[in-house]
Amino acid sequence: MLLRSTLVINGVSTALCGLALLLAPTALAGLLGVSAPALLAAVGAGLVLYAAGLFWTARRQPIPGGAAWAAVVMDFGWVLGSIALIELGILSSLGTGLVALVAAAVFVFAVLQLVGLRQTTRPA
Repeated sequence: MLLRSTLVINGVSTALCGLALLLAPTALAGLLGVSAPALLAAVGAGLVLYAAGLFWTARRQPIPGGAAWAAVVMDFGWVLGSIALIELGILSSLGTGLVALVAAAVFVFAVLQLVGLRQTTRPA
């Protein structure tokens, strides 16, 4: 099922990004051009929690529609926040590229989750 697999893949990539931010906030702050490593660690912790929510949602039988919709909305919110961050111009060139790359991946997850939700609500 498209929705379940997308939630799991989204969860894995989100957990990996979150762990990277938690384990190396100072090094990543320098690369990204962020002056507050603690902020990156906080975002990392939030991403790990979000990944847990994605895994929880993917394991339910059936997948709760409200939780799946929440993932779609939060992923689109991440994309909009990333665009705003890029537009502020405060990141390094590498940081801008990485934020844009992650935003593109999150956009794909949001769209696939939306398509998967539509498939699950369509009568057979």
